Amino acid sequence: MKKYSMLKLASLLLVILILAFSLVSCGAQKESIGNSKYDYITEDSLTEVNNGSVSDSSLNSESDTESAQLNSTRKIIETIYYSVETKTFDDLSSSLEERAKALNGYIESSDVSGNSYDYEGSRFASFVFRIPSDKVEEFTAFVSENATVTNKRLNTEDVTLEYIDVESRISALKAQKDSLEELLSKATSTQEIIDIRDTLTDVIYEIESYQSRLRTMDNLIDFTKITVDIYEVEHTSVVTRQSVWQRIGTNLVDNFRGVFNFIVEFFVFLVSAIPYLLFIGIVAFVVVIIVKASINKRRKKREKNKENNNENKID
Repeated sequence: MKKYSMLKLASLLLVILILAFSLVSCGAQKESIGNSKYDYITEDSLTEVNNGSVSDSSLNSESDTESAQLNSTRKIIETIYYSVETKTFDDLSSSLEERAKALNGYIESSDVSGNSYDYEGSRFASFVFRIPSDKVEEFTAFVSENATVTNKRLNTEDVTLEYIDVESRISALKAQKDSLEELLSKATSTQEIIDIRDTLTDVIYEIESYQSRLRTMDNLIDFTKITVDIYEVEHTSVVTRQSVWQRIGTNLVDNFRGVFNFIVEFFVFLVSAIPYLLFIGIVAFVVVIIVKASINKRRKKREKNKENNNENKID
C-alpha cells in the first residue's frame, strides 16, 4: 500500500514537470516571435518617430510632389497694354489686324476716332487683340518693330486654385448626377420621381454653369489679351537715351517746330475767320457812322441854339 502511494506521487510530480516545461517553452516562443516582429525598429528609428521627423519628411515629400504638379499645370491669365505713336496710322492699323489673323488670333474690339493730323488734329485708335499664348512674343515684337512704344504694361493673374476648385465641383456634381439618375430609374411613386427630377435639373444646371465658367477661363488663359492704343503724330517721340547736346538739339528743333506750327495755325485761323472778321467790320462801320451822325446832329443843334441866344441878346 505504501509502495502504491509513492508511485502515484512520482507520477503526479512528472505531470507537473511536463506542464512547467511546456509553459516555459511557449513563453520563449512568444518572446522570439515578438522580437522577430519588431526587430527592424532600432533605437534611432524610434527616436525619429517620437520626434516626428519621419512623418515630417513624408509630408514634405508629398507636399513637394503636389507643388511640382501644381507648377506644371499652373493657370495664368496675362494682360498686356501698349501705347504707341506712328506717322503711318492706316498702315499700322491694317498690318496689326493682318498679323493677329496670321497668328490665329482675332480682334475682340476696336475704336477709331479723329481725323488725319493734316486736317483737324491727330487720330486715335484702340484695338483689343486676343493672341494665342504661345504667339504673344511674336506679336509684341511686331508691335515694337513697327511703332514707337511710349508705354507698356504686363499684368498676370494666377487662377490655378480657382480652376482646380471648379474642376472638383464639376466632378462632384457629375457623381451626384449619376446617383440621382440611378435613383430615378428605381423610383416607384410619382412624388418621388418628381422630387428626384427637380433635384437632377438643378444639378445639371450647376454643371453647365461651372463648365461655362471653365471654358471662359480656358479662353482667357489660352488667348492673351493685348490692348494697343495707337496715336497718330506728325513727329514721333524720342524714347532712346540722349546725351546733353543731343537733348539740346532735340529741344531746339521742337521749339522751332512749335513756333512754325503756331505761325501756320495763326495764319490758318485768320484766313478761316475772314467771314467773321468781315461781319464784325461791317457792324463796326455801321456803328461808327451812326455814332458820328448822332454827334454831328447834336453839334449842329447846339450851334443853332447858341445863334438864337445871341440874336435875342442883341434885340
